[in-house]
Amino acid sequence: MFKKMITSIALSAAVMTATVVTPALVAPQTAEASFSAPLFKQYDAAWGTDLMGGGDTMTKSGCAVSSVAMALRHKSITVSGSAADPGKLNTWLKSNAGYSGNSIVWGSVTKLSSRISFDGRYTSGTSLSAATLRTYLDGGNKAIIANVRSGGHWVLLTDHNGGTVFNVNDPGYSQSTYNYSDIVGYAVYTIN
Repeated sequence: MFKKMITSIALSAAVMTATVVTPALVAPQTAEASFSAPLFKQYDAAWGTDLMGGGDTMTKSGCAVSSVAMALRHKSITVSGSAADPGKLNTWLKSNAGYSGNSIVWGSVTKLSSRISFDGRYTSGTSLSAATLRTYLDGGNKAIIANVRSGGHWVLLTDHNGGTVFNVNDPGYSQSTYNYSDIVGYAVYTIN
């Protein structure tokens, strides 16, 4: 009888524990969000020596182009009939008024597909709070190219930690996260 009572208590405890623990075991929903884009490096041998609109090489100044190419590839947007990559996008930009010197003309990218619209450029201190960036990422159709390293570099935001740390695909450095406070500006596309 005593053994039966202990077994019953143990089973009750296991059931109660399972009930309490089970919700914590369910993984939180992650949006399509996470831009599971390929990581393109601006210095890749396939395009690193290619010249941009103002004469710099992709290795030197191709971070924005590489970041946009990652977003395009993630959303299956093609460039001249081929899967997007920094080299193909650079070639296309040079032929389609996509550069001002070595700087990408952000709005020119919309000519690639009717699925792309350019939402605009934003600087820190404007309307894009960390919460807005998280909402954009969770929605799954916003490509956020973030300006970091005191304005000298561009990366693709890919995910967030629920707070102010953002995962990135960094085309120039081996860094995988930046804090919201590290970001000084954004270029945002909607890609459906």
